[in-house]
Amino acid sequence: MNLASRPFAPLVWLALALAAATAAFAQKAPIRFVVPYPAGGAADQITRLVAQEISAALGAPIVIDNKGGAAGMIAGDIVARAQPDGKTFFVGSNAPLVINQALYAKMPYDPEKAFVPVAGMGKSPLLLVARPTLGAGSLAALIALGTKEPGKLTMGSAGSGNITHLAGEYACRLMGLQVTHVPFTGSASAIGSLLGGNVDIMYDALPSSMQQVKAGKIVALAILDDERFPQLPDVPTLNEAGFAGAQASAWFGLVAPAKTPAAAVIELNQAINVALKKPELLEKLRNIGAQPLPGSPQAFGKFVADERAKWLPLARSLGVKAD
Repeated sequence: MNLASRPFAPLVWLALALAAATAAFAQKAPIRFVVPYPAGGAADQITRLVAQEISAALGAPIVIDNKGGAAGMIAGDIVARAQPDGKTFFVGSNAPLVINQALYAKMPYDPEKAFVPVAGMGKSPLLLVARPTLGAGSLAALIALGTKEPGKLTMGSAGSGNITHLAGEYACRLMGLQVTHVPFTGSASAIGSLLGGNVDIMYDALPSSMQQVKAGKIVALAILDDERFPQLPDVPTLNEAGFAGAQASAWFGLVAPAKTPAAAVIELNQAINVALKKPELLEKLRNIGAQPLPGSPQAFGKFVADERAKWLPLARSLGVKAD
């Protein structure tokens, strides 16, 4: 007998429709990625590229929520206090998960206990750039200029405690340069100030500076990596100039509030790792100067722990404090 001809068929179809609607609603519940920096910087660009690739696989829209300020700790505190329901994640990076422990006497959250690792997304080596009007077209010229008038050079950064701050201080000291640090609320505003001639130099992640270098608006002097970057083949490494040990990269990955269900962590980790193997996403990351950072939650957790072991003693030895 045809189901539609039976008296109770409308009730059956109504129940099925309600079930389908409920399932669709559940699938579309948004997932929130809280980014600790304003739009336009490396963290924002990498997060948006990854989010675009994994949203369909997760069956849910991903909301990018930029909450800059306090060296990433405003965003970190929001996520640390969020419900551990698998719907809110923190785009963790060098400062809010590592370096701030050395710069601040007290943090609003414990970066080692407040979160569980989920997945790495991407990283980018830092680039030393200068404003064209500075008159330093090479690393040697910058060193000559800086040593002639110690302390006169101004160094912009994406914020106190950011890797662009700490690595910049360390690299400058290796080169014998005394600089005045000028912190901004993210790479985009710092690069804007550099373009405007308000600061002299900056150590920046490639996604927020490479296109400006290619356009001739700022000058690239050195890259803080073991090898030259393929898309900037004429830019030497600091190692080549004789300053070993200054390798540094900005990195970004997701962590979740402590006690987030393991199933939610694994689901997101798997979606990200699948996405990071796609040629289309890899090409997009390369085009902005980033490299994929794949691996299990445990692997990302170890990566962050290794960064702590490297940078915390260095930050303390340099005496760098939040401005």
